[in-house]
Amino acid sequence: MTPAHVTKIIVGEPVSSERRTTEWHDTVNRLIDDEVGPKVLTPFLECLGIEGVQMMVGLWRVWPGRRGRSWRWAAAAVVGVVGVGVLAGCDGGAAKSSSASDTLTVAINGEYPTSFELNAQCSSPIFQLTYEPLIRVSSSGGYEPGIAESWEYSESNTVFTMKIHSGIKFADGTDVTAKSVVDTLNYYKSVPGVNDGYIKPWKVEAKGSDSVQITSEQPFLGVEQVLSDNGNCNNGMIISEAGLKDPAKLKTQMFGAGPYEYVADESEPGDHYAFKPRQNYYDKSRQNYKKIVLRVIADPNTALSALATGQVQVDMTGGTSLVAQARSQGFDATVQRNSAAAVMLWDRGGETTKPLGDVRVRQAMALALDRDLIAKAVGPEAKPADQFTLEGFPGYDANLSSKYTYDVDKAKALMSEAGYADGFSMTMITNSDDTAVNTAVGAAVDQLAKIGVKIDLKSIAGLGFWTDMATKQYSAGAVSYGLYGIQPLEAYRLYKLPYSAVWNPFTSVDPDIESAYESLMASSESDFEKNAKQFNETISSKVWYLPIVNTPHFVYSKGVDIGTPEPMGNFAVSAWKPKG
Repeated sequence: MTPAHVTKIIVGEPVSSERRTTEWHDTVNRLIDDEVGPKVLTPFLECLGIEGVQMMVGLWRVWPGRRGRSWRWAAAAVVGVVGVGVLAGCDGGAAKSSSASDTLTVAINGEYPTSFELNAQCSSPIFQLTYEPLIRVSSSGGYEPGIAESWEYSESNTVFTMKIHSGIKFADGTDVTAKSVVDTLNYYKSVPGVNDGYIKPWKVEAKGSDSVQITSEQPFLGVEQVLSDNGNCNNGMIISEAGLKDPAKLKTQMFGAGPYEYVADESEPGDHYAFKPRQNYYDKSRQNYKKIVLRVIADPNTALSALATGQVQVDMTGGTSLVAQARSQGFDATVQRNSAAAVMLWDRGGETTKPLGDVRVRQAMALALDRDLIAKAVGPEAKPADQFTLEGFPGYDANLSSKYTYDVDKAKALMSEAGYADGFSMTMITNSDDTAVNTAVGAAVDQLAKIGVKIDLKSIAGLGFWTDMATKQYSAGAVSYGLYGIQPLEAYRLYKLPYSAVWNPFTSVDPDIESAYESLMASSESDFEKNAKQFNETISSKVWYLPIVNTPHFVYSKGVDIGTPEPMGNFAVSAWKPKG
């Protein structure tokens, strides 16, 4: 099985419903301000909920007289028509609007998959429900058997062997075999993928009828994470022979062995996704609801309101700023993950922005940030992040000699020593969908200007952020999920090529970091912590990444046992069950 030291440490755009309600919200606000009054309208809207409001929007768009001076009468008529039908079933508001106990409805954020093609999408509850991974996230935040019933590393950490569970079937009734596993992993290796660099270096082969062996030329820890149903973009999700024979169908259909099956005629991709238990699934403990609905609600306030009115039972859209409000309403607030907002300094060779090729400039930038002040601006849950590894994870050291202590005078001295006393200018990109980074990066940009680093922020929407990053047009970017702090994940995700291809677009290498990486990956249980600290020390001193603040992300829920997530923030969604 997994070495103990690894087990311990590895463990959008606005949704259509919001767009459809914008015009109605404007009208409601005018009604409240004008004549109807919140005492009447607010309870009414709470009772109607999202579906009722959408019905009103539909009528409002076609109702005669909705424009001009007669708009009040048109609005009142729409309220009346829909209200008579919907309020008849309200009788007590939120309690009646809740789904039946055999249905679980979950709010997910706007970063939903644009297709069902696993290699082209990142991890999602949609795939956790319909595909069975080789290794599953457990309800306690660790790892447990999935299709692989057991696994082990070789002494050199270059061979990872899995024994395949017998008796598991795909949704189409065919058996999951060692061949299924080998064929799927080799398919992922053969096609472009979001994180295909993680598995491309591996040799994958069957050993007998019930085992699969993965061989890496260099020592590699963390295979469990890559092949589980967590945040490494579906590399461990196994596809049936029918799906592999016709990959075009993978974009619109599911070919998995998971506990639930997708109900297409009850779903609207981009808005909501419906699932029902699969009859031939082998582990009934993962089928605790007769129906699961994942509803896209991009706005955190809207999602929390849906939880308050009982229209969802789990709010995965979350929102750190809403944690006090959620707790005050009696909801469970579970930390999904900790991640550091960070400036990702990609151009360490100075190809696009020459000054970044000098480590003294990068060190100056790290020392110029008053992280305590920025954390206060971000919110009460935020903490300063002053080194590569986050607090609470292997390798973190409160007394790290290379940690980033706020010192503007020293930062200016380093800039002068490097020949940039007058500073320099650069462009940094952000993803417009990643609004959580805005406060932290805005404050960081202001503070960097004080040492002469003038940054032009450019916001790029959605997938354009990732494609532009890969072209090497920009020397840096800022994201709210820059660092997770998890070793050895962070070591290969952010340093070692080809695993780091996404976050290392300039293909930077460094002999000192390379040496620390090799020691980390060859670690035994007894020296893992020491080697993790050394890697943290080395990459922090080189300032490949510029952490700003560490902020927890929350999931809110009511009446559902959602367990504990693994450090990347993924829960055992299919194992969720009613409390009590």
